[in-house]
Amino acid sequence: MTKKTFLAVLVLGLVVAVQAAPVVVDNYSFELPGSGKIKGWNGESGADVPGWVSDGQAVDSGVESDWPGHTDGLWTSFIMQGDPTIYNLTGHAIAAGEVFTLQVDARDNWTDGDADLMISLYYDVAGVRNTVASSTFTLDAADVWMTYSLTFAANDTPAAIGNLIGIEIDNVSPSASSWQGLDNVRLDVIPEPATMLLMGLGATALIRKRK
Repeated sequence: MTKKTFLAVLVLGLVVAVQAAPVVVDNYSFELPGSGKIKGWNGESGADVPGWVSDGQAVDSGVESDWPGHTDGLWTSFIMQGDPTIYNLTGHAIAAGEVFTLQVDARDNWTDGDADLMISLYYDVAGVRNTVASSTFTLDAADVWMTYSLTFAANDTPAAIGNLIGIEIDNVSPSASSWQGLDNVRLDVIPEPATMLLMGLGATALIRKRK
C-alpha cells in the first residue's frame, strides 16, 4: 500500500469513526431523584424530576421503579394519556449540516385499545418551543420494551440553526385509559460532512508532522 493510499484510508476511517456523538440529555433514564414514586414533573408532589418539565400539573404521570421493568438503570417514567406533554431541553446548539437521531425505549403499561406514543424534537427560542420533527408510533401490543426513533436534519429547518435542541414526549392514545412506560431517552448527532473531513485531514497532518 502506498503512502497516499494509506493516508486516504486513514482519513476515511477517521471520518467514519466520528460519525455519531451523543448529545447530553439530563436525567435521560429517569434515575433522579431516586427517592420513590413521584407523580408530577415540576415539583407538584414535593420533588422535582431533574431535566423534565411539563406545561401543567400531571394527574398520574411521573417516575417509578421496579414495575414494569426498565431498559437502563433502575427507574422509568410513566405517562398517562391526557396529562401534559413532557419536555427536556438540552444544552446543544444546533449547527448547520448536523443530523440528529432521537431514540426512546417505551412499552404499553396499560391501554384500553391502541397505545400511541408521540416523540418529537424542537428548538427553543426564548422559551418558545418550535417542533422540527415528530413521529407517532403504536406501541407493541405484547407490552414489551421496544425502541422507537426519528431523525432530523438541521439544514431542513434553517431557522433552527444556532438554537438549543430539545425533546418532547407525549401519550396520544385515543383512549383516556392509557399509561405508557418510558426509559433510556438518547439523542445522537452526526456532524456535517465537511467538519468530519477537516477533522480527518487534521489528524492525518498531525501524524505526518510527527514522522
